Amino acid sequence: MLSGGNASIGARIFFEKPETQCSRCHLIKNTGGTVGPAPDGVGSRLSREQLLESVVSPNAQIATGFENVVLTLANGTSLSGTVKRETVEVIDLVSGEDGEIRVKVSDVKSRDRGLSAMPDGLANLLTPFELRDLLEYLASLK
Repeated sequence: MLSGGNASIGARIFFEKPETQCSRCHLIKNTGGTVGPAPDGVGSRLSREQLLESVVSPNAQIATGFENVVLTLANGTSLSGTVKRETVEVIDLVSGEDGEIRVKVSDVKSRDRGLSAMPDGLANLLTPFELRDLLEYLASLK
């Protein structure tokens, strides 16, 4: 299941399959979106097992720079977004609702991990052969 797919078909699935729309959120060679991490070079960084896990269970391991958090502040308000930068003094979030937000760490009462922007269940929209072809394509991105 993890090898033997067709990378050319996998590329078509990545860029063209409307049910999954991988390229809507992932940027490869200047084509696609930037909501998720760019898969360029992912075949060199991740094993086929890790690639499969990323597609089937996107919340298992979220790529650095794409972690979503929910911050509850000392004043009782909550903020959610993607952590773009963090120091011991501040957390810079990008929120879909509010844009870029800088929060002082001293103002944070609690911090909870949010879910991946990639929805669970996308792999269910692929046949086993399509999933194998997609994995072959991703593994070929060296």
